[in-house]
Amino acid sequence: MLDDDRNFNVVNAAFPHVGKRIRLFWGEPEFKPYMLDLQTMNRGGNREGFPTAVAQALFALTLKHGMEHPSLMQSKEDVWDPWA
Repeated sequence: MLDDDRNFNVVNAAFPHVGKRIRLFWGEPEFKPYMLDLQTMNRGGNREGFPTAVAQALFALTLKHGMEHPSLMQSKEDVWDPWA
């Protein structure tokens, strides 16, 4: 399923280690925290950031995962969670 996804292929081609974890966490509760970590500046400014195409693909994969697994994307702990 992910192998046929254009967005996954964009991420996997540029960052295979990220693709490996996306595949591992797809459909699992760990997916949401992993994607949030990838898309959040949390290393004191020591991250370059993803190229635009990869950042867009990560966001699209997050949305797709939310549509396919809505119960895993909801969070009752944090009312400010953008993925709830």
